[in-house]
Amino acid sequence: AVVVDVHGVGLLVCHVVQWWVSLGCFCGQNKSRRVAPAASTRGLGCILLFATFWLGFSLVWTYMAWRGGGAMALFGVPFIAIGVFLMVLALWRKITGVKIAPPVVLVSNPAPALGEKIRVEWELRFRTKTILQEARIELLFRESASYTQGTDSRTDRHEVVNEFSEIPIGEMTARESVHGQADFIIPEDGMHSFQGQNNQLEWLLRVRLNALEWPDLEEEYLLDVKAQKAWGL
Repeated sequence: AVVVDVHGVGLLVCHVVQWWVSLGCFCGQNKSRRVAPAASTRGLGCILLFATFWLGFSLVWTYMAWRGGGAMALFGVPFIAIGVFLMVLALWRKITGVKIAPPVVLVSNPAPALGEKIRVEWELRFRTKTILQEARIELLFRESASYTQGTDSRTDRHEVVNEFSEIPIGEMTARESVHGQADFIIPEDGMHSFQGQNNQLEWLLRVRLNALEWPDLEEEYLLDVKAQKAWGL
């Protein structure tokens, strides 16, 4: 007769399950994930819609004023200028993207703990010949506070760049791709991420590119830093 040690088999199964789970967690932690830009595409779309309405109304009103006498048309010029400014603001990312495609950023853990080291991988793709004069990726902490002063609403922001890594600069040819990576450490004595109604504490990765004779490109990527501290990292 064969005697089966049920207790021993149970322990063996538990160890195998624990090993499998730990292996899965390990692999998941070492697989970099792409992070999306912090800027809201929906917000830019709303600005573009409002700018189109504002500029169209201002042009029609100014034209009618000019047809009616001429002098009143001068009052429409500032409103047209505001509309053009809003239009450029909404299309700014499209303008900068003519030469440089939006950066691709991968992070080993987009939700790190305090004291944890993260690996950041980046890729830049150039659509036309571009001369980069300055380029780097930064780890920064930003504190924002919104309050009401009389009838006005104000928001104060304070940010600190904790670390940064230089990105190769120089002349880039059309369709050229540049890759790189850097390690950043979330300060162990820092603050965790927080999103309140009037106060925000944010950790971000920021890519800053300064190209010759072209608008600067600046893209931010939000990290969700946890309150617990990292152990053994």
